[in-house]
Amino acid sequence: MEDSQSRSEPDDEMSSEEKKIFRNIRGDGRSHSRSQTLGQGLFTKGGGPAIPPHWLVILCLALMNAVLLIAAVVIGIYCGKAKDFQISHSAATPVMVELNFLRNHSGIIKDKVKAQAALVRERANHLQLKMQVKQKKTITDGFQSKIETLKKEKIKLQSNKTSLEENCERCLPGWILLKSSCYYFSKQESTSRKNWQDSRADCVSHGGDLLIVNNLEEQQLICDNFPSQSGSSAWWNNGFWIGLTDVATEGTWIWVNNVTETESMYWRHGQPNRTGPQSGNCAAFYRFHDSTATWYNGKCLTQMLNWICEMQPR
Repeated sequence: MEDSQSRSEPDDEMSSEEKKIFRNIRGDGRSHSRSQTLGQGLFTKGGGPAIPPHWLVILCLALMNAVLLIAAVVIGIYCGKAKDFQISHSAATPVMVELNFLRNHSGIIKDKVKAQAALVRERANHLQLKMQVKQKKTITDGFQSKIETLKKEKIKLQSNKTSLEENCERCLPGWILLKSSCYYFSKQESTSRKNWQDSRADCVSHGGDLLIVNNLEEQQLICDNFPSQSGSSAWWNNGFWIGLTDVATEGTWIWVNNVTETESMYWRHGQPNRTGPQSGNCAAFYRFHDSTATWYNGKCLTQMLNWICEMQPR
């Protein structure tokens, strides 16, 4: 009784946790043999208590959490890489499309390049042809100008031919047929010039006489065929004697055929003059810009000029 009381008293004095530990230490043979089979996993070498089971559970859970965390991190990294790869792939999509387009249309592109090269060549040929056409046009214009000149020369030669044919044996050598009369312009050498009387004598010796201007048409005809003048700077020394004088009655101008000239339009401005180097009683012809005002008077005996003869054709 005492023993049971003595055992029960300390039992009462121990806490429930101490009782649980005490029972584990004391244990029965079965629990002791189990602890021995489990080995050092539940007890320390000094016989002390091992790691509590709930700590093992906690440790296992912690390890599992760590493994899960590592796995989550690894999966996240791979997912990030996969996302980056997807973005890069989407960015490369236009390039891939262009590449596929080029692969599918490489023949068309080559044909396009060939066509562009051919176009460049054709443009160069076109420019060259334009240059050639321009050169040909210049040459053609030159030929056309020469043709026009030759046509004019042909017309002139035909006119001369007609004149020669008409003048053949109708006018004397050196004389020209103009309209219905033969005319002679004396040579312009200064040594061959004569005064009015000697000039008329030369015309008469050939069967004609000094020029008689009958109308405006003949006046214009003489102007159109008047030879170009050179020599003396004094214009009045470059004229040609004509058959008009006022020797018989001063102021009354009479032709060598005794016809009185009443028209004053053919005289040069200020002519006839009674003073100065142009004064005199014989008329001369000198072409000015105005084809009507060409007459002036000179000294019949002392002034030496060329002369114009006129005669009827044979």
